[in-house]
Amino acid sequence: MRQRKHETFFGGTLILMGSGVLVKLIGAFFSIPLANLYGADGNDIFISAYYVYTAMYVISSAGLPVAVSKMVAERRALGRLQEVRRIARVSMGAFVLLGAALSGAMLAFSGPICRLIGSSCREALLAVAPTVFFTCIVSAVRGYYQGMANMVPTAVSQIIEALGKLLFGLGLAYYLMGQGCTLERVVAGAIAGVTLGTALSALYAVLYALRDPARHGKAPGADPSCRPAGTLLRELIRLAAPITVGASVFIVSAMIDNFMVKLRLQEGCLMTDAAAGYTYGAYGYAVKLFNLPLTLVVSIGVSLLPAISAALAVKDRRRTLSLVESAFRLTGMLAFPCAFGLAAIPGPILELLFSKQPEACAQAAPLLAALAPSVFFAAMVSVSNPVLQAMGKARLPVISMAAGAAVKAVCNYVLVGIPELGILGAPIATGVCYLTMMLLNFRHIRRQGAAFSLARSFGKPLLAGLGMGAFVRLIWPPVQAMTGPGRAGTLPAVLIVVGLAALFYLLLLAALRAMPREDVLMLPGGEKLAKILKIR
Repeated sequence: MRQRKHETFFGGTLILMGSGVLVKLIGAFFSIPLANLYGADGNDIFISAYYVYTAMYVISSAGLPVAVSKMVAERRALGRLQEVRRIARVSMGAFVLLGAALSGAMLAFSGPICRLIGSSCREALLAVAPTVFFTCIVSAVRGYYQGMANMVPTAVSQIIEALGKLLFGLGLAYYLMGQGCTLERVVAGAIAGVTLGTALSALYAVLYALRDPARHGKAPGADPSCRPAGTLLRELIRLAAPITVGASVFIVSAMIDNFMVKLRLQEGCLMTDAAAGYTYGAYGYAVKLFNLPLTLVVSIGVSLLPAISAALAVKDRRRTLSLVESAFRLTGMLAFPCAFGLAAIPGPILELLFSKQPEACAQAAPLLAALAPSVFFAAMVSVSNPVLQAMGKARLPVISMAAGAAVKAVCNYVLVGIPELGILGAPIATGVCYLTMMLLNFRHIRRQGAAFSLARSFGKPLLAGLGMGAFVRLIWPPVQAMTGPGRAGTLPAVLIVVGLAALFYLLLLAALRAMPREDVLMLPGGEKLAKILKIR
């Protein structure tokens, strides 16, 4: 039984990782041409509008899908199928109402919101407002199927959303730019692609649910223990509220961060409003790359929460501890090479992606190097949050996120206002923020009795990551000299170095025996892989 549960966890994780990689590749084809099209000034408008949308998205969808997933996984583990189906119906009704209310609020208050954050992003806000409604519908379906350990609807809906965003958003942006429209309208056209992509994703999710016979009708035999809809709705709200509050705290902090960083650049570094906006837009390029690796890690957390919830429902403590340690170990093995790789050659990676913005890339390169360590801290937060939520301690991540947000606000105010640091203070503040949250979450998990060894989980992946980072720094100059200068030479040079670095990292992991045999066996073709890598 334990083997099968681990296989479910790893199988779901791999499905979401695969879709996450594809979604990020599609997203790169969307965001990189846009960044080159409208530059750092347009990127500043896009970021401002997207932060507001994300705040509404978090309020509507951060906690509810997690709560649905947890409730469904627990009832499914206990064999209470009637209640599982009732949870699905209750959650869909609640999501639809909440999504409609929040989308309406964005449409009604777009003007005051723009004045509050000091940005000319009203048209972009109007374009993205309906997305919240469609996202709520998708989230209800995703939460249910994640609780059923079926990650396919989540994966496919993410891909549909990304493709819609790419085709419609990029097409509209280029069309509007060709028509001589204002920068604000071009950005609004780009962000309208997000709305259209999400609408297609919602259509797929609804059709998938309607065509699923297991989701409809009554379970065989009456279940007197099946609780009424009102009781289930109250439980849903009780579980979702702390998660939503915690996520809201952090996204509101990010919005304040957007305003505060530009303000401190003007006050402390004596920049004009336009210069501060351009500088923050350049920093946004570094943030885009910082966020790329986290998609893989989020997949671990999404799969982990229902797996741990099911294990706890049947009081299998041993399986719970094993899942926690496996998840952290896998997260470390993914996060370390990303962090050290970004730190090793930040400039070439940025120049490859944003070749038409050389000045912004030059400004963003040291910022990306400073952000790189935060990849590991943020990855740990992304996995430790679902661990605590699955344990029924959803309020503890709220404490961690509130503390991290407070630390970030103070660090941003102090550091960005120092002329010698300026915008470099922003990535430093981000690192301190995520480090604070990670350490607090680790402390909370240990206090819940799920003590895990930091050395056993992270020691060997850390050594392999350090070795890979040194290897990248060593081989980059000769590879670059071989391929030549300019973007034509940068593209093959980066691809060669990344390929060699990945191979070198895998060899280091195998040499250090960083992944236990029991984890390898849970992967597809695990037995063959264990033989090839000689893992015993």
